[in-house]
Amino acid sequence: MILTGASAIVTGGAVRIGREIGRHLAQVGVNVCVHYGSSQTEADSAVAEFEALGVRATSVSANFAEPVTAANQVVEHATRELGPISILINSAAIFESGTLSDTDEQSWDRHMNINLKAPFFVTQAFQQQLNGQSGAVVNIVDWRGEKPVPGQVAYTISKAGLIAQTKLLAQELGPQIRVNGIAPGAILPAPGESELDFQQKASLNPLQTTGSPSQIAEATLYLLLSEFVTGEILHVTGGQQLS
Repeated sequence: MILTGASAIVTGGAVRIGREIGRHLAQVGVNVCVHYGSSQTEADSAVAEFEALGVRATSVSANFAEPVTAANQVVEHATRELGPISILINSAAIFESGTLSDTDEQSWDRHMNINLKAPFFVTQAFQQQLNGQSGAVVNIVDWRGEKPVPGQVAYTISKAGLIAQTKLLAQELGPQIRVNGIAPGAILPAPGESELDFQQKASLNPLQTTGSPSQIAEATLYLLLSEFVTGEILHVTGGQQLS
């Protein structure tokens, strides 16, 4: 895949890992549509930063709690502003702790809508606008979707579903579209997590250290450029899934 001059959608692209992926894409000449939920200030900043790198950039707000409507809104905006989109990064997600007994229907629905249904319907709209041309999808998943950890029921199930979706759609959409996933490890503290707790968690992986958003972005570029790779989940975890 030739990246220079291509156009991408990055969901959740205003902050955290999504922002870093968008930055790396812009640095190699990819035009970027930044999707965001409520982080308008950060999205405006991302667009300005990416444009300063010499590419076209735009942003669109869409509420993935209504995944079908939001998915169509994002893809329609991106194609209107940037033309055909050949790269999709599904990075938007929420994380809430919860056990079986204290997970209510609202929390369950939030996780399924944002973490699972939205990537599905954005990918559907992405495929439709390709009109038979080639493209690539990278889903940001989670190693806990393959090796569940108690205490994050709805989140873990939603990410397990996204891993299955990644592998299934890789089969269904090939050879036109390649679909892969990245499972990050200890990259950034979760919202509300203390730095001490984050560092203690990171010490449990075999490398006994944390990663960085730039390492996830570099892995994303690898998957976009690797034309014989599809249906894979690339773990960037320091080996945490082995512990």
